[in-house]
Amino acid sequence: MIRLIDIALIILFGFIAISGLKTEYVNLPSGSNSQVTKQWPHEATLHIYGNYFVLQDTDREEKLRNLQDLEVMMVEVNNYYLQKQYKFVIKIEPHKSSIMQSLIDVFDICQRNNIDKNLNYDAI
Repeated sequence: MIRLIDIALIILFGFIAISGLKTEYVNLPSGSNSQVTKQWPHEATLHIYGNYFVLQDTDREEKLRNLQDLEVMMVEVNNYYLQKQYKFVIKIEPHKSSIMQSLIDVFDICQRNNIDKNLNYDAI
């Protein structure tokens, strides 16, 4: 009498035999297209309040009232530090009066423009 494990193994190997196995490769970065960045990233802080945003950089602080102005400013600051070959990171600090949708909108802006982000959990 055939045991249950034998039947399971026959079915398993049957599926393996008839399915097309795919091999995927990891694309490693080559030396020719790598971008030189300085070791420590530059970090700017974005405070999210109820109806406005404050972007604090090393030498400036911008108060922005809407998401379009915020996106323009974040892209501008990101491009500035990329030209200086610094990695740029936005540290996001939502205030207790802010709504969750504002935080999600900021995440969307960062993802759309390939800006690295970090959520400051201590400020929440």
